[in-house]
Amino acid sequence: MKELIFKVTLTAAFFISAISFAQGINKKSLLNELNKTYGIALSADEKTSFENANSALVLELFGLDEKNLSKENRDKEINKLFDKRDKTLTSSLGINKYSDIKSKTDEKIAETMQKVKQAKMIP
Repeated sequence: MKELIFKVTLTAAFFISAISFAQGINKKSLLNELNKTYGIALSADEKTSFENANSALVLELFGLDEKNLSKENRDKEINKLFDKRDKTLTSSLGINKYSDIKSKTDEKIAETMQKVKQAKMIP
């Protein structure tokens, strides 16, 4: 009997954790997370370029859900979109400024990518 209760508890815990990962991400919260520079000062033009690149990324990410891709293909597309953002920011901010930002935000961006891969996009 104890074993049965234990198995039921584990199964319930699994489903609860799976449901929490399947929760959605909305545009505003994703954009707010991406626009954080964590203390790196940007000029007005740099800030505009940074925010525009992030806005473009968010729009393209939300467009992926409309394509009904397999999980594997969706993850590849998400990686490509984040790489595209990196290239855009490198060219618009310059390699030195973007390297400074990337060094501060790399872990958070990786976490955000994982959240995006595991979540459904909610407009």
